[in-house]
Amino acid sequence: MKKIISIVLLTTAFSCNQPKSVMPEKKMETVAAAKDSVENDLTKLAFAVKKDLTCGMPVSAGVSDTVTYKGKLYGFCAKECKEDFLKDPEGHLAAK
Repeated sequence: MKKIISIVLLTTAFSCNQPKSVMPEKKMETVAAAKDSVENDLTKLAFAVKKDLTCGMPVSAGVSDTVTYKGKLYGFCAKECKEDFLKDPEGHLAAK
Protein backbone atom coordinates (compact mmCIF):
# COMPACT_ATOMS: atom_id res chain seq x y z
CA MET A 1 0.00 0.00 0.00
CA LYS A 2 2.87 2.37 0.84
CA LYS A 3 4.42 1.68 -2.57
CA ILE A 4 1.19 2.54 -4.39
CA ILE A 5 0.79 5.78 -2.45
CA SER A 6 4.44 6.65 -3.14
CA ILE A 7 4.01 6.03 -6.86
CA VAL A 8 0.83 8.15 -6.99
CA LEU A 9 2.52 11.00 -5.11
CA LEU A 10 5.63 10.89 -7.33
CA THR A 11 3.52 10.82 -10.49
CA THR A 12 1.47 13.76 -9.28
CA ALA A 13 4.56 15.74 -8.31
CA PHE A 14 6.24 15.23 -11.69
CA SER A 15 3.11 15.96 -13.70
CA CYS A 16 2.61 19.29 -11.90
CA ASN A 17 6.12 20.45 -12.81
CA GLN A 18 5.70 20.00 -16.56
CA PRO A 19 6.09 23.20 -18.60
CA LYS A 20 2.91 24.80 -19.80
CA SER A 21 2.27 24.28 -23.48
CA VAL A 22 2.47 27.33 -25.69
CA MET A 23 -0.21 28.02 -28.25
CA PRO A 24 1.12 26.90 -31.63
CA GLU A 25 1.74 29.56 -34.26
CA LYS A 26 -0.73 27.91 -36.62
CA LYS A 27 -3.53 28.49 -34.12
CA MET A 28 -2.60 32.18 -33.87
CA GLU A 29 -2.62 32.48 -37.68
CA THR A 30 -6.12 31.02 -37.76
CA VAL A 31 -7.36 33.59 -35.24
CA ALA A 32 -5.78 36.44 -37.24
CA ALA A 33 -7.28 35.12 -40.49
CA ALA A 34 -10.73 34.91 -38.88
CA LYS A 35 -10.44 38.53 -37.68
CA ASP A 36 -9.39 39.67 -41.17
CA SER A 37 -12.33 37.79 -42.65
CA VAL A 38 -14.81 39.52 -40.31
CA GLU A 39 -13.32 42.93 -41.11
CA ASN A 40 -13.54 42.22 -44.84
CA ASP A 41 -17.17 41.15 -44.45
CA LEU A 42 -17.98 44.46 -42.72
CA THR A 43 -16.68 46.39 -45.72
CA LYS A 44 -19.12 44.53 -48.00
CA LEU A 45 -22.22 45.66 -46.11
CA ALA A 46 -24.55 48.29 -47.56
CA PHE A 47 -24.57 51.16 -45.05
CA ALA A 48 -27.26 53.86 -44.98
CA VAL A 49 -24.61 56.60 -45.07
CA LYS A 50 -21.00 56.60 -46.25
CA LYS A 51 -19.52 58.06 -43.05
CA ASP A 52 -19.43 57.46 -39.31
CA LEU A 53 -22.21 59.79 -38.09
CA THR A 54 -20.34 60.55 -34.87
CA CYS A 55 -16.83 61.45 -36.03
CA GLY A 56 -17.33 61.81 -39.79
CA MET A 57 -14.79 59.17 -40.79
CA PRO A 58 -15.67 57.47 -44.12
CA VAL A 59 -16.88 53.90 -43.56
CA SER A 60 -14.69 52.88 -46.52
CA ALA A 61 -11.68 53.57 -44.25
CA GLY A 62 -12.76 50.81 -41.88
CA VAL A 63 -15.72 49.74 -39.79
CA SER A 64 -15.32 48.06 -36.42
CA ASP A 65 -18.94 48.22 -35.20
CA THR A 66 -22.44 48.54 -36.63
CA VAL A 67 -25.98 49.28 -35.48
CA THR A 68 -29.35 48.95 -37.15
CA TYR A 69 -31.64 51.90 -36.43
CA LYS A 70 -35.13 52.20 -37.92
CA GLY A 71 -34.34 49.45 -40.40
CA LYS A 72 -31.12 51.03 -41.71
CA LEU A 73 -27.56 49.85 -41.08
CA TYR A 74 -24.97 52.35 -39.85
CA GLY A 75 -21.23 51.70 -39.57
CA PHE A 76 -18.85 53.12 -36.97
CA CYS A 77 -15.07 53.27 -36.74
CA ALA A 78 -15.10 52.47 -33.02
CA LYS A 79 -17.33 51.20 -30.23
CA GLU A 80 -17.25 54.66 -28.63
CA CYS A 81 -18.69 56.27 -31.78
CA LYS A 82 -21.51 53.73 -31.83
CA GLU A 83 -22.28 54.36 -28.15
CA ASP A 84 -22.34 58.13 -28.76
CA PHE A 85 -24.73 57.65 -31.70
CA LEU A 86 -27.07 55.51 -29.58
CA LYS A 87 -27.35 58.27 -26.95
CA ASP A 88 -29.04 60.57 -29.53
CA PRO A 89 -29.59 58.84 -32.88
CA GLU A 90 -32.09 61.42 -34.16
CA GLY A 91 -29.66 64.25 -33.40
CA HIS A 92 -26.87 62.55 -35.33
CA LEU A 93 -29.17 61.76 -38.26
CA ALA A 94 -30.42 65.34 -38.40
CA ALA A 95 -26.83 66.61 -38.56
CA LYS A 96 -25.86 64.41 -41.52
